[in-house]
Amino acid sequence: MQLRPRHFILLAVVIGLFVYNIIHHRHQQRAALQQTNTLADPAWSAFDKAAALRDAPDATFQPAFATLRTATEGPATTAPDIEQALSPVRACKTWLYFYRTPQWRDNATKHINGCTKYHRDTID
Repeated sequence: MQLRPRHFILLAVVIGLFVYNIIHHRHQQRAALQQTNTLADPAWSAFDKAAALRDAPDATFQPAFATLRTATEGPATTAPDIEQALSPVRACKTWLYFYRTPQWRDNATKHINGCTKYHRDTID
């Protein structure tokens, strides 16, 4: 089959649409991530403070953890967009809770380091 000029034009249009969709999709993901981070900023601040005190005695750690719990739970956190934004913070909060248990400390350390570095539940 011999390609004619109209085939090349059609091929260029299809490739152009493909590239446009990839770029547009990535831009939408970044915008959604920025909005999610903005909604969760107070919770991440509370997490960072509690994570910094994770090796402190209970008398020092528990008030910071209570502040984190307040920032991630309760009636002000039930809207769907806030629920989605707080999901990674809640996962990191769970790892922070497990860190205080000696059996889970090694595994939780990797997660907490990732949470404090990237502000999402990941292993660093």
